[in-house]
Amino acid sequence: MIGSALFSALASAQGSSEGTSANTAQVGRPFEFEVFSIRPHQPGAEPLNLQYLPDGYTATVSLGYAIKLAYIPRPGPPFSSVTILHAPDWVGSDWYDIDARVAPGDMAAWQQSRDVYDSELLHRALQAALKERCKLAFHMTRVEVPYWNILVNKRGAKLRETVPGAVKPVVGKTSAAGKGFFIQDNGKRQFVGVSMDDLAIALMRLTKDYPVQDKTGLTGRYDFTLPWLDYQQYPASEIGNPLDRMPLTSVGLMLELGKGPGFIIDIDHIEKPSPN
Repeated sequence: MIGSALFSALASAQGSSEGTSANTAQVGRPFEFEVFSIRPHQPGAEPLNLQYLPDGYTATVSLGYAIKLAYIPRPGPPFSSVTILHAPDWVGSDWYDIDARVAPGDMAAWQQSRDVYDSELLHRALQAALKERCKLAFHMTRVEVPYWNILVNKRGAKLRETVPGAVKPVVGKTSAAGKGFFIQDNGKRQFVGVSMDDLAIALMRLTKDYPVQDKTGLTGRYDFTLPWLDYQQYPASEIGNPLDRMPLTSVGLMLELGKGPGFIIDIDHIEKPSPN
């Protein structure tokens, strides 16, 4: 279950499941972008990189994603455990280019964080922008939803503690995995410096049905290699479960269905932002 402290903070800032308006209170002092540009993304145009910049934030995202980022920051439940209800179709289907900048006086505080998901100032600034530009109001309900749990199997985990710098990224074959990375080559993924939370996020990219959470109790960063089965390796008539593309049994881990924290964001009011 999600910690009560996290839910209390979210509820006080966004409105509880008992009907308080989601945008009537803020945690800490108000924080807003000095400049917030939001425009419909033009088909065929290069999307803006999702970046936490030294002086602001850029992204090409749907408003549904922006709402989840603003109100469900990590650490917390994964976005796939959050459902948005009673929103117009365009909240999920239309994409917007966001280019935001902070005031010079806020720059020092802003630069203390460089992570999109962990920056409280980014989340508060997005909340203020969504309230002002989209007239967003909603109420939030905490629920339990199905999860895949990562567990250690009976024989124990077969993971190596990471030695920083011992394995180098390979150009053209390396992708980020949290604060670590993986090298994909020759039917396998070599994970380096990866926590179990990082692995959960990597597995979530393989399924849209359930979020994934770490229940191993392992708290370190590890190096390990997993098979990576491309779709063409399956018979045409039997693609299989997408999670089977990266089976965990070879490193002493397993997946088991369970329950975990989720949220329902019920939209009371939202408007398309006027471009500026």
